[in-house]
Amino acid sequence: MDFIGIDFGARAAGTTVICHRERGLFRFERSDKGGDADTWLQERILQMRPSAIYLDAPLSLPGAYYGKSEDHFFRLADRLAGGMSPMFLGGLTARAIRLAQQWRMLGIRVFEVYPSGSIRHKWDFLKIPAGRSIPAHKLRLMAGVHALPPPITKDRHEADAWLCWLIGLQHQQGNTLQVGDPEEGVILM
Repeated sequence: MDFIGIDFGARAAGTTVICHRERGLFRFERSDKGGDADTWLQERILQMRPSAIYLDAPLSLPGAYYGKSEDHFFRLADRLAGGMSPMFLGGLTARAIRLAQQWRMLGIRVFEVYPSGSIRHKWDFLKIPAGRSIPAHKLRLMAGVHALPPPITKDRHEADAWLCWLIGLQHQQGNTLQVGDPEEGVILM
Protein backbone atom coordinates (compact mmCIF):
# COMPACT_ATOMS: atom_id res chain seq x y z
CA MET A 1 0.00 0.00 0.00
CA ASP A 2 1.25 3.43 -0.88
CA PHE A 3 0.21 5.92 1.83
CA ILE A 4 -2.76 6.68 4.07
CA GLY A 5 -4.34 9.62 5.87
CA ILE A 6 -5.56 9.36 9.45
CA ASP A 7 -7.88 11.65 11.38
CA PHE A 8 -6.82 10.81 14.93
CA GLY A 9 -9.51 11.06 17.59
CA ALA A 10 -10.15 10.26 21.22
CA ARG A 11 -9.29 6.69 22.12
CA ALA A 12 -12.83 5.33 22.64
CA ALA A 13 -14.92 7.88 20.70
CA GLY A 14 -15.10 6.01 17.39
CA THR A 15 -13.77 9.09 15.57
CA THR A 16 -10.39 7.79 14.40
CA VAL A 17 -10.64 7.30 10.64
CA ILE A 18 -8.23 5.95 8.04
CA CYS A 19 -8.49 7.06 4.41
CA HIS A 20 -6.77 5.10 1.65
CA ARG A 21 -7.22 4.63 -2.04
CA GLU A 22 -8.18 1.25 -3.42
CA ARG A 23 -8.87 0.52 -7.09
CA GLY A 24 -8.99 4.24 -7.78
CA LEU A 25 -11.64 5.02 -5.15
CA PHE A 26 -11.34 6.36 -1.62
CA ARG A 27 -12.09 3.97 1.22
CA PHE A 28 -12.67 4.87 4.85
CA GLU A 29 -12.24 2.70 7.93
CA ARG A 30 -13.28 3.81 11.40
CA SER A 31 -12.50 2.71 14.93
CA ASP A 32 -15.43 1.36 16.94
CA LYS A 33 -17.14 3.60 19.47
CA GLY A 34 -16.21 2.27 22.91
CA GLY A 35 -13.28 0.31 21.46
CA ASP A 36 -9.57 1.05 21.71
CA ALA A 37 -8.64 3.15 18.66
CA ASP A 38 -4.90 2.72 19.29
CA THR A 39 -5.08 -1.07 19.28
CA TRP A 40 -7.30 -0.97 16.18
CA LEU A 41 -4.87 1.38 14.42
CA GLN A 42 -1.89 -0.82 15.29
CA GLU A 43 -3.63 -3.87 13.84
CA ARG A 44 -4.75 -2.07 10.68
CA ILE A 45 -1.31 -0.55 10.07
CA LEU A 46 0.34 -3.96 10.45
CA GLN A 47 -2.13 -5.38 7.90
CA MET A 48 -1.98 -2.44 5.48
CA ARG A 49 1.78 -1.75 5.66
CA PRO A 50 1.61 1.73 4.09
CA SER A 51 4.82 3.39 2.95
CA ALA A 52 3.78 6.61 4.72
CA ILE A 53 1.17 7.84 7.18
CA TYR A 54 -0.16 11.39 7.22
CA LEU A 55 -1.57 11.87 10.72
CA ASP A 56 -3.71 14.72 12.06
CA ALA A 57 -2.12 14.93 15.52
CA PRO A 58 0.93 16.58 17.12
CA LEU A 59 4.03 14.40 16.81
CA SER A 60 6.39 16.40 19.01
CA LEU A 61 6.48 18.63 22.07
CA PRO A 62 7.43 22.30 22.29
CA GLY A 63 11.18 22.84 22.18
CA ALA A 64 11.30 24.18 25.76
CA TYR A 65 11.06 20.58 26.99
CA TYR A 66 14.42 19.76 25.43
CA GLY A 67 16.26 23.08 25.60
CA LYS A 68 15.37 24.39 22.12
CA SER A 69 13.08 27.34 22.98
CA GLU A 70 11.42 29.27 25.79
CA ASP A 71 7.82 28.38 24.88
CA HIS A 72 6.35 25.54 26.96
CA PHE A 73 2.96 25.62 25.25
CA PHE A 74 3.42 25.97 21.47
CA ARG A 75 5.89 24.85 18.87
CA LEU A 76 6.82 27.28 16.12
CA ALA A 77 4.78 25.08 13.75
CA ASP A 78 1.65 25.49 15.92
CA ARG A 79 2.00 29.26 15.92
CA LEU A 80 2.57 29.43 12.15
CA ALA A 81 -0.27 27.01 11.35
CA GLY A 82 -2.70 28.51 13.87
CA GLY A 83 -3.01 25.13 15.56
CA MET A 84 -3.70 24.09 19.13
CA SER A 85 -1.00 23.53 21.70
CA PRO A 86 0.24 19.92 21.85
CA MET A 87 0.17 20.41 25.63
CA PHE A 88 -3.54 21.28 25.59
CA LEU A 89 -4.19 18.11 23.61
CA GLY A 90 -2.16 16.19 26.22
CA GLY A 91 -3.04 12.51 26.05
CA LEU A 92 -3.86 12.64 22.34
CA THR A 93 -0.38 14.06 21.69
CA ALA A 94 1.28 11.38 23.83
CA ARG A 95 -0.68 8.60 22.09
CA ALA A 96 0.21 9.96 18.63
CA ILE A 97 3.92 10.27 19.46
CA ARG A 98 3.98 6.70 20.82
CA LEU A 99 2.20 5.25 17.77
CA ALA A 100 4.40 7.22 15.36
CA GLN A 101 7.53 5.86 17.05
CA GLN A 102 6.23 2.30 16.74
CA TRP A 103 5.36 2.76 13.06
CA ARG A 104 8.73 4.34 12.30
CA MET A 105 10.40 1.29 13.86
CA LEU A 106 8.56 -0.73 11.17
CA GLY A 107 10.10 1.48 8.49
CA ILE A 108 6.94 3.51 7.86
CA ARG A 109 7.39 7.25 7.39
CA VAL A 110 5.02 9.28 9.58
CA PHE A 111 4.18 12.94 9.01
CA GLU A 112 2.14 15.40 11.04
CA VAL A 113 -0.55 17.13 9.00
CA TYR A 114 -3.17 19.74 9.79
CA PRO A 115 -6.34 19.55 7.66
CA SER A 116 -7.93 22.67 9.19
CA GLY A 117 -4.75 24.60 8.47
CA SER A 118 -4.82 23.35 4.90
CA ILE A 119 -8.41 24.56 4.53
CA ARG A 120 -7.43 27.99 5.89
CA HIS A 121 -4.27 28.31 3.80
CA LYS A 122 -5.08 26.54 0.52
CA TRP A 123 -8.86 26.38 0.32
CA ASP A 124 -9.88 29.66 1.97
CA PHE A 125 -11.75 30.71 -1.18
CA LEU A 126 -14.24 27.88 -0.54
CA LYS A 127 -15.38 29.53 2.72
CA ILE A 128 -15.59 26.28 4.71
CA PRO A 129 -16.56 27.02 8.33
CA ALA A 130 -14.12 25.67 10.92
CA GLY A 131 -15.20 22.46 12.63
CA ARG A 132 -18.15 21.80 10.33
CA SER A 133 -18.67 19.08 7.76
CA ILE A 134 -17.43 19.98 4.32
CA PRO A 135 -20.31 20.06 1.82
CA ALA A 136 -20.13 17.35 -0.86
CA HIS A 137 -19.96 19.90 -3.71
CA LYS A 138 -16.87 21.49 -2.13
CA LEU A 139 -15.21 18.09 -1.66
CA ARG A 140 -15.89 17.39 -5.36
CA LEU A 141 -14.25 20.68 -6.29
CA MET A 142 -11.22 19.99 -4.08
CA ALA A 143 -10.84 16.51 -5.60
CA GLY A 144 -11.34 17.84 -9.13
CA VAL A 145 -8.48 20.31 -8.72
CA HIS A 146 -6.22 17.27 -8.31
CA ALA A 147 -7.97 15.17 -11.00
CA LEU A 148 -9.19 12.74 -8.32
CA PRO A 149 -12.54 11.04 -7.89
CA PRO A 150 -14.54 12.79 -5.17
CA PRO A 151 -14.62 11.14 -1.76
CA ILE A 152 -18.00 10.11 -0.41
CA THR A 153 -17.76 11.01 3.27
CA LYS A 154 -20.24 10.43 6.10
CA ASP A 155 -18.97 13.15 8.44
CA ARG A 156 -16.20 15.62 9.25
CA HIS A 157 -13.90 12.84 10.52
CA GLU A 158 -13.95 11.07 7.15
CA ALA A 159 -13.50 14.40 5.35
CA ASP A 160 -10.51 15.21 7.58
CA ALA A 161 -9.01 11.76 6.95
CA TRP A 162 -9.38 12.42 3.22
CA LEU A 163 -7.72 15.83 3.65
CA CYS A 164 -4.85 14.07 5.46
CA TRP A 165 -4.57 11.75 2.45
CA LEU A 166 -4.71 14.74 0.07
CA ILE A 167 -1.95 16.52 1.99
CA GLY A 168 0.01 13.25 1.67
CA LEU A 169 -0.51 13.28 -2.11
CA GLN A 170 0.69 16.87 -2.31
CA HIS A 171 3.71 15.98 -0.15
CA GLN A 172 4.53 13.01 -2.38
CA GLN A 173 4.43 15.40 -5.35
CA GLY A 174 6.65 17.96 -3.56
CA ASN A 175 3.82 20.48 -3.45
CA THR A 176 2.87 20.99 0.18
CA LEU A 177 3.25 23.81 2.65
CA GLN A 178 5.61 22.89 5.51
CA VAL A 179 5.76 25.07 8.61
CA GLY A 180 7.87 24.88 11.74
CA ASP A 181 11.40 24.09 12.79
CA PRO A 182 12.66 20.62 11.76
CA GLU A 183 14.43 20.29 15.13
CA GLU A 184 11.18 20.93 17.00
CA GLY A 185 8.46 19.65 14.67
CA VAL A 186 7.07 20.36 11.21
CA ILE A 187 3.44 20.42 10.17
CA LEU A 188 2.41 19.73 6.58
CA MET A 189 -0.61 21.55 5.16
